[in-house]
Amino acid sequence: MSGDWIQGDLVITASVLEELKAHAIATYPSECCGYVTGPAAEPTLLDASERAENEADKYHKLDPETFPRTSKEYFKINELKAGKIFDAGAKAGRPVKVIYHSHPNVGAYFSSEDAATFASDNTLMWPCAFIVLASRADHVAEVKLHVHVPGTNTFRESKLEVR
Repeated sequence: MSGDWIQGDLVITASVLEELKAHAIATYPSECCGYVTGPAAEPTLLDASERAENEADKYHKLDPETFPRTSKEYFKINELKAGKIFDAGAKAGRPVKVIYHSHPNVGAYFSSEDAATFASDNTLMWPCAFIVLASRADHVAEVKLHVHVPGTNTFRESKLEVR
């Protein structure tokens, strides 16, 4: 079930934001990805993160025709594992509120590929918002929160406050 966090205007702790940035720098020049969680009782609060494996290179190696891009241009989260993480978080009262990933050497925009991955038939595929980090070799240039526009396959930028 969706929570209020899919509407955006979220608050992330400074320590969690630093964890996301560190992950983006550590995986550079590949895209990182993972989850940000928080207490169900505080829908807008993001206070923990969990790294996920970017499986783009595995898929590319197995079938480069179907998956022509590598982790340097794309991220792929294991959907079965993601489903289990979403379910476990919901049961524990600490839902996944955000899926995050980085864009090496470009901006923190929500790409058309990102939109196609997370919305289909005008429906949000996962009950969460999305953080994109613009990563460089030694720093993160920008961080933006994006949310689904209901009834469409598009996303808009939203406010992300750091505390």
